[in-house]
Amino acid sequence: MQGISEHLLKARAGYGYIPGLDGVRCLAVALVMVAHAGYEHFVPGGLGVTIFFFISGFLITRLLLAESVAKGRIGLGNFYIRRFLRLLPALYVMLAVTSVVLILVLGTPPRFAEVATALTYTANYLFASLQFQDAAAAAGQGLPGVRVAPWSHLWSLAIEEHFYLLFPLVLMLNLQRLKRMVWICLALCAAALAWRLTTLHVLHWPSQYNYVATDTRIDSLVWGCLLSILLHIAPDGAWRRWLVGLGPVLLAAGLMLGSLVYRDDAFRESFRYSIQGIALFIGILNLYFWRPMELVVRLLELPWMSWLGRVSYGLYLWHLPVYILTRRIAGDQLSQPAFILVAVSITFLATSLSYYLVEQPVVALRRRFGAHIARPGAAQESAKS
Repeated sequence: MQGISEHLLKARAGYGYIPGLDGVRCLAVALVMVAHAGYEHFVPGGLGVTIFFFISGFLITRLLLAESVAKGRIGLGNFYIRRFLRLLPALYVMLAVTSVVLILVLGTPPRFAEVATALTYTANYLFASLQFQDAAAAAGQGLPGVRVAPWSHLWSLAIEEHFYLLFPLVLMLNLQRLKRMVWICLALCAAALAWRLTTLHVLHWPSQYNYVATDTRIDSLVWGCLLSILLHIAPDGAWRRWLVGLGPVLLAAGLMLGSLVYRDDAFRESFRYSIQGIALFIGILNLYFWRPMELVVRLLELPWMSWLGRVSYGLYLWHLPVYILTRRIAGDQLSQPAFILVAVSITFLATSLSYYLVEQPVVALRRRFGAHIARPGAAQESAKS
């Protein structure tokens, strides 16, 4: 059988820049930002988060596999330090600044539970508990949940952090049995779907629980892990012969479109995430290993898209607090166009300051603990490593 095309990316895991991936991040954060600006009925912001999840699973698994090839092992301690250095400084600065604004400008300090869960990456379960309180209040059985801080978007970062804490350990324990990891990933994806169906139709929990809980959304990351593992252990396997080409690309597009168009609530909080995971699995595979997609990768590599992808973490951190605080401070004084202009401008200013003054200064420290931070000039390094 003809070997898999590797003109954009080497199938087996290696270090180096992955072309187009920053552009995909750019599209994902754009979906989220536009949706949160008041256009959630037209723009699928939730899909942007799902794309972030998939990319995280794909990239982290690839880097861990590359480390196992280069060093014969996975250093969990250094991995956790690298993740903390990547994520915590910018997060804590955002929490500090927005807390000061809440206290000094609006006179409403954040609740202890909001601060504690934001600092410890458990905000998704605080969000879920508030949904239970709201549901009980609607049934006349209590008071609704109280929200003060504009940090509801931190639920997704909590899920990613839980993944970072658990998945590398599972992978390390199965490095000599990577075929078993394929079955573990598939089992996790199936179990997450089964659990979502259980919470909806047996336990009758609020549907938003399925949107924000780690136990119901972990498969959105695991689909990305599965792609990395399969490419690493079976790059020329029959699985990719069936999943690369025009037919699979059209199938992936159809699955994704269908998951967005079909609006049934029960479907949206159960099967939607599985279908989108499958669509992204096929789509990202073809992005790198079906030659007609090379033009798409070139577009994703446009300098402005690449830059927005690199600062997408900061954009995600800052956009919602800025949107909410701008509305609270300005009230009805700003029209929608003026609000967008002001809020987006402040978001980009805060993101740029965070990226260049907070995130970039710790890059050298991250490298001391084994981080491989490549830039576009190293686009073919993965294929040579």
